[in-house]
Amino acid sequence: MKIDHFMYAVADLDEGMAWAEDVFGMAPAFGGSHEGLGTRNALLSLGETYLEIIAPDPAQSVESQMVTGMAAMSTGGLVTWAAQGDLGMTKGLLQEAGIPSTGPVETRRRTADGGLLVWDLLFPQGGGYGMPFFIDWRDSPHPATTTPLGGELVSFGISTPDATELGAVLAGLGVDVEVSEGEPEMKVVIEGAEGAVELAATEESRKLQPSSRR
Repeated sequence: MKIDHFMYAVADLDEGMAWAEDVFGMAPAFGGSHEGLGTRNALLSLGETYLEIIAPDPAQSVESQMVTGMAAMSTGGLVTWAAQGDLGMTKGLLQEAGIPSTGPVETRRRTADGGLLVWDLLFPQGGGYGMPFFIDWRDSPHPATTTPLGGELVSFGISTPDATELGAVLAGLGVDVEVSEGEPEMKVVIEGAEGAVELAATEESRKLQPSSRR
């Protein structure tokens, strides 16, 4: 199992795409709309992983904690991250660790050229701050291979009061991520064409609940 992508939320996707082009020196690709979830995104490859810039989709009248919370954000912020792997095995390992999960849930995104991507998601219902959600892309191409290269992932770290428990669960899943004891925080450092870019969680983004989109 490995890091799949990082979710960075903004209130307006057009503004978020302009921000990304300014700080990374590369314009992200418009991804498309998540059908029935009220969101849309733009993507930048980080090599083997990618950055998802996500925002409310004005073409969809969907109300959820995630959509409402994003629309009210005063600035962008790191929300969460996803790990990629076998979801059946992951669900079982989470259960052994005492963490129930929802899914796998089929999810779809209509692309800018009219194509349709279909994948599965698994959402842990516990584990504390910093716990990822999990993804299986099925036969869909991985976005890291089809989007503009925004930079290289330098580091990713999580700080949480539940560091020992979270670290043990991630190690059991075979995910190598730095987890430290402290106040809830998440930081990603990316080396882009314009230099190092640090993305972090904010007070607003820490309150968002991606699983509420479904």
